[in-house]
Amino acid sequence: MGAWDFVIGILVGILLACVSFVLQTSRVSAIRNSLPGSIAASTVRRHPLQNRFLQDAGKQIYVMRLAGYLFFGTIVGVEKQIRTLLLDKFERDPIRFLILDLQNVDGVDFSAAEAFTRISRILRVKGVVLIICGISVDGEMGKALCNVGLFAGGDDTVRFFETLNSALEHCENDLLLSLYQQRTSLAVPDYVPKQGGPSLSSEIIYSSPRRTQLQQVATTTFGEQGLSSYTRWQEYEQPLQLLVQTFSTVSDKPEDFWRCAVSFFERKDFPAGSILYKRDEMADGFYLLESGMLKAEYILPQLGKFSELIVEGTTCGELPFFSGTKRTATTSAERDCVTWMLNQARWEELQRSQPEIAQELLKISLKLTSERMDAITKHMLLTSS
Repeated sequence: MGAWDFVIGILVGILLACVSFVLQTSRVSAIRNSLPGSIAASTVRRHPLQNRFLQDAGKQIYVMRLAGYLFFGTIVGVEKQIRTLLLDKFERDPIRFLILDLQNVDGVDFSAAEAFTRISRILRVKGVVLIICGISVDGEMGKALCNVGLFAGGDDTVRFFETLNSALEHCENDLLLSLYQQRTSLAVPDYVPKQGGPSLSSEIIYSSPRRTQLQQVATTTFGEQGLSSYTRWQEYEQPLQLLVQTFSTVSDKPEDFWRCAVSFFERKDFPAGSILYKRDEMADGFYLLESGMLKAEYILPQLGKFSELIVEGTTCGELPFFSGTKRTATTSAERDCVTWMLNQARWEELQRSQPEIAQELLKISLKLTSERMDAITKHMLLTSS
């Protein structure tokens, strides 16, 4: 009898140890942090008007970064947080996209994988798109989620991206469709890029709290800048139109001021795949992007390889050019691009003949660089926290 009691004691001890482990692990939240898209923004270099719109519209994006090993004990807390987001806060702060970042997740068991399908069904009822990022579809966790049919719905309510940055970029592009729709209704000149997926189509026709909120934000965004300005700028030829639109939020100089700078810029076309400049080269030009899309690739000590997309209506290469230093990135054309370039010779001539314009360009360069550093710093804090 004593031997059996000893064996039973060991088994009970193992059982209690397992229960204790589950309870202790369950107390540690699997949610590393969560924040709205107005704070967790992508690194895409956008026109100031779009940035202003996304500051408010980005609240319809919600990011939850998960960590640790996901099993039935930890995934319950994630489900509870999502239900709270959809039931208690949805009327006040409706969301369109929920991004679950699994980059710091060590693994997922079958019960947790099944929980993701339950979460997707809950979100589908509310019309919220679930986005999974931070893992590979061919990896262990990706296969586990595929095996429970998470990506088999075929209704585009569950989407996958490899990185958080690409997921945020996709959501922002989708929200910007509302800005484009409102631009059309208000007859605002077309320099807002027509990007994004089809998920807004149903709410473009039928009214909803989210759709109404986006329309209000878009109207407010255009109202702050003034529709008369856009209409007037549309009449200008390039690059004057591009100059006044690009610098409208960082300079208070009138159109006549920039008219004197037009002759110093030269049009440069770059087919998709061509390289504008390479890292560590001496800067020989400052670019205004009229159409297309550029990609700048950096190698940073803190982030390693890091890239950002640059869309039309923005600038490129200003800091190294105006400071006379080497390029910090290799920049290439993602699509066919039309740019207006200020080269070194014309810059020196501009400094001699139009010193006020040269001084204003230097100020603008510092402001734009400060904005980019803020965006990159936020991205670093987001991905490292």
